[in-house]
Amino acid sequence: KKKTSAKKKTSAKKKTSAKKKTSAKKKTSAKKKTSAKKKSTAKKKTSAKKKTSAKKKTSAKKKSTAKKKTSAKKKSTAKKKTSAKKKAATKSVGAAQQLDLAMDMGAPEPELPAGPLQVGEAAPEFSLEADDGQTYSRESLLGQRYVIYFYPRDNTPGCTTEACDFRDLGPRFSDRGVKVLGVSPDSLTSHGRFRAKYDLDFPLLADTDRQVATAFGALGEKNMYGKKRIGIIRSTFVVGSDGNIETVFSPVRVKGHANAVLEALGEGS
Repeated sequence: KKKTSAKKKTSAKKKTSAKKKTSAKKKTSAKKKTSAKKKSTAKKKTSAKKKTSAKKKTSAKKKSTAKKKTSAKKKSTAKKKTSAKKKAATKSVGAAQQLDLAMDMGAPEPELPAGPLQVGEAAPEFSLEADDGQTYSRESLLGQRYVIYFYPRDNTPGCTTEACDFRDLGPRFSDRGVKVLGVSPDSLTSHGRFRAKYDLDFPLLADTDRQVATAFGALGEKNMYGKKRIGIIRSTFVVGSDGNIETVFSPVRVKGHANAVLEALGEGS
């Protein structure tokens, strides 16, 4: 009986020990699982934080890039506007400078006439070189009817239109036995280029000191771009074979002017 009782106690101890071990194992396993879950959760949170951080960084970069692009566009637009303004200002200055040259050509200002010569008055004495190599004067032109027109400057829009209109009607002036002479303060070299460029069929006389323009009354005060300057008043005179003024056009409106002169000679289109 004592042996049996001892065996039972030993068996009970073993069972108790086995249960404790099993319980300990379960607890250890549970702890490991809990720890693993915590680690997994921590990793997920860390990963989520990294993703969120990456997204924020990406978003920040995109915003920064967008801002830079917008800023670059604004700067580019501003530069273009500034450049356009500068070009416009340059063109404006260029036009004003051309106008100044067309008006006074840098020559000293002579005493201004009271106005253009009138019909019936004698054409003043003059003698000017032309781009065709000849010299034209009142004396050399006596006995011939001629048109002498004064214009501000070669190669300017209005002066080019006027010259080309006289060129186009050239044969009809010739049919009437009337010579056409253009006069401006430009040099003979300038006249030669202007004439060649537009194939003008009449000579251009160089009145560089504007003395002849003054004598005909084709020089006066002009108000352009808010400035009063002394310059050529676009004017045309028809001079008879006797050297007297037959017809006066001053100031001249370019459009249709050449034909109006032709009509004054007794023939129009």
